[in-house]
Amino acid sequence: MGVGIKGFILLTVVGVAAWLALAALPDSARAEGKAPAAAATRLWTNVTANVGGDKWGYAGVCLLTAVPDSDEVIAGVSEAGLWQTSDGGKTWKKLGEKDAVQIQNRPYQILFDPKDAKTFWVSGSYKAPGVFKTVDAGQTFVSLGNANVDGIAIDFIDPQRKTIVVGHHEQDRAVDKSTDGGKTWSKIGDKLPEQTNFTSDCLVFDAKTFVVNTAGWKQENGKQLPFGIYRTEDAGATWKKVSDAGPSGPPCVASDGTIYWQTLWNTGLIKSANKGATWEKLDGPIKANPIEIAGGKLIAPVEKQLYISADAGKIWQKLGPELPFKPNGIICTAKSHVIYAWRSSETKEDNVISRWEMP
Repeated sequence: MGVGIKGFILLTVVGVAAWLALAALPDSARAEGKAPAAAATRLWTNVTANVGGDKWGYAGVCLLTAVPDSDEVIAGVSEAGLWQTSDGGKTWKKLGEKDAVQIQNRPYQILFDPKDAKTFWVSGSYKAPGVFKTVDAGQTFVSLGNANVDGIAIDFIDPQRKTIVVGHHEQDRAVDKSTDGGKTWSKIGDKLPEQTNFTSDCLVFDAKTFVVNTAGWKQENGKQLPFGIYRTEDAGATWKKVSDAGPSGPPCVASDGTIYWQTLWNTGLIKSANKGATWEKLDGPIKANPIEIAGGKLIAPVEKQLYISADAGKIWQKLGPELPFKPNGIICTAKSHVIYAWRSSETKEDNVISRWEMP
């Protein structure tokens, strides 16, 4: 069967492009039929720039998040607060710079109000306070107290955002709840069974329905404490174990409500389509939390390579050039669809944030 004139033109263009790429390679690379390492990474741009200022804390860049409906990106830097770029990472500006109470913790998660991106909450561990809120896009922050916080979740069904749930860093049965927007906190993790692992991450579906993980390195008498996922439908008065998996990190909640959650130490990926009531394991190469981009597609890294799925994680295909490093996470800006990758570093390194413009 013929390819037709359009097909012929396409094949010709592709063939010329391939020939030019091959001609640009050294003789040794052409003979082996592969590109040199530099060619594989040249499309990723280092945009670390001045993020975090002159000095970072122990963990360096701890998180990266894309501001909804914009191309702005916020980085959380250990003991150095939040930094925002509006020019694609060429320059970074510290948020809340004039606040009396500075963000000096190790930022872990940022949660935007779905009705107003100028309002968001940020959690962090080690240095108190552990929870902050802004209503002016980060110009100023208000401390909501608590300490050594990892995951944070909010009841966005309630227009007043009264119910907030947090999980604590490397602590078991340590889940707190606020019903007044963060003014006061009460313990609900103590209702979980004894002999469970760390409860660092959480999800809130409404004022009574929450999910928390139990996963970590905690042992007792040389034995690893059990992993799991627990769910409550009575605001934490009782909990039911719904999975033996041990997820970790802020999960990806897709636009259709499906939850994708990596299991600890990147050992696998699990999925729930019914607000965490049941979970299934996904096969395939992906072991890290994915992100969702326009059209409901998922993107996730495997070592130094991005993969994309258009069918809810059933089939994955390689996407783009090789990354310059193995990332801790990736994000995608809403308007220009630019991918940013980041990694945590104990010292101030040259390249910890890179960006790639998707075709």
